[in-house]
Amino acid sequence: MLKSRRIPFDFFQRVGRSMMAVVLILPLVSILMGLGGVLLNPNVHQILPFLAGDGFQAAGELMQRAGQAVFNNLPVLFAVAIAITWTGAGMAGFASLIAFFIMHTVLGALIDITGLKLNEKMMGDELGIETMQTGVFGGILIGFLTAWLYNKFHRTELPDAISLFSGERLVPIIASFAAIGVAVVFYFIWPAVGMAILTLGQYVATHTNPLVVGLYGGIEKLLIPFGLHHIYNTPLLFTEIGAHYETLDGSRVVGDQNVYIAQVIDKLRDPSVAITGGTYIAGKFIPVMFGLPAAALAMIRVAREDRKAKARSLLIAAAVTAFLTGITEPLEFTFLFVAPLLYGVHALLTGLAFGLANFLGMKAGFAGGSGLIDFVLFNVLPNPSNAWILTIGLGLVFGVVYYFVFRTLILARDLKTPGREEEGEETRLFTKEEAREKMGITKGGHRKADEKADDSRAARILTALGGKGNITKLDACISRLRVGVKDRDRVDEAALKQEGASGVLRVADGVQAVFGTRSSVIKEEIRELLEKEE
Repeated sequence: MLKSRRIPFDFFQRVGRSMMAVVLILPLVSILMGLGGVLLNPNVHQILPFLAGDGFQAAGELMQRAGQAVFNNLPVLFAVAIAITWTGAGMAGFASLIAFFIMHTVLGALIDITGLKLNEKMMGDELGIETMQTGVFGGILIGFLTAWLYNKFHRTELPDAISLFSGERLVPIIASFAAIGVAVVFYFIWPAVGMAILTLGQYVATHTNPLVVGLYGGIEKLLIPFGLHHIYNTPLLFTEIGAHYETLDGSRVVGDQNVYIAQVIDKLRDPSVAITGGTYIAGKFIPVMFGLPAAALAMIRVAREDRKAKARSLLIAAAVTAFLTGITEPLEFTFLFVAPLLYGVHALLTGLAFGLANFLGMKAGFAGGSGLIDFVLFNVLPNPSNAWILTIGLGLVFGVVYYFVFRTLILARDLKTPGREEEGEETRLFTKEEAREKMGITKGGHRKADEKADDSRAARILTALGGKGNITKLDACISRLRVGVKDRDRVDEAALKQEGASGVLRVADGVQAVFGTRSSVIKEEIRELLEKEE
């Protein structure tokens, strides 16, 4: 009887962390685009007429186009970032980029050859290639597929005649053939899948209601402690499921977050542009900018007098960070650690804020963080609607609710928030790692090395090089293992030759061991051994 195989929870955490590599660049991009929007904004020109000058206008246009380059190429960014973060290897990212090019080139060629007729919304450009639009789904698939291929083949040794392509150099080749296979599969299944996504997106856009949006906001908050919120967020924020829009210059933009930003930019050029994006994320500013700072104030007010000063300094810093940038981890994971009940209330109030924003027809959004910076750059200054005024009004109400609810619960249940710890305990904020450890959620990584000594080829070569502590850098070319070392006298040339090195060269910053075309594979074996021992 076959045993069922359970996918470990850490797998989903790693998926979320891989996607976060792309998400983390968006705050910087948002500031770039927002500043460009300020320079191009006619409303700002009335206050600061000099910004209407040609130089400032050119700078604004450049900033906005630079930012849009990121949003317009999210699929390939997901492909490369996921491959690199999943494997920790630059070669995996390079292979993923090649695979992405090939997949879309083959898709476009198949469509041309067969004359396949598709819905015009499913056709478009990817890095200049006319192809079928697979969106971030295609990029995510290529990223994880390439990462899997890298992990499986990056230590493969080929026969001597073709050993030049052993190790890491084999991965781009295999990934290229895999991408052709993916393209063929997509050719047959994606028209149906893509139309289903388009239909779902249309349904979501026309059947959105406060309950659905509220559940979205509350569930996202509940998933944050587990590190799974980016998996949950991606379809709505960056795909057809969230929204779709054709810009004034003819580009097609998808995702609730992306559409909102694109429409704000277009509205500066044409005031008749309607804002339809920002339907799901409009309520996020309320708990972040108003709710959490009010919760921090409540924790300060109920702190013990002898610890109030320390609690005040910590909590004000965390509250200001949340208010300005939308980075909420220091606050959220602190009361998740000391009082999970407060986090549950926070999730409930967040869902309520999202639902109310939708009930009031608010359209608001951000490009990176949901703090004051994005609030001003993408809502107040461009003034695409009056949603920002409603946000402030609702935010003040929620701030009062957060304050009294948190204060009441802390006092009634004697919760040990910062400043109320037991004697001998330190007043401090807690990290997400500490909170997750308390919840029994451990961060995955390399397993600890077995207590039994490793007698592999990599271990013997590492010993001959003077051990882990003697290594400063590790690389390989076609025929040589290039190693930077702290002390060349600790390198055992005889032992290296015994392991197959045909020669050992001492250079200024280390040694070069000539292992032939096996050098790349040996480098990867040693790298993995070094990581395992960390």
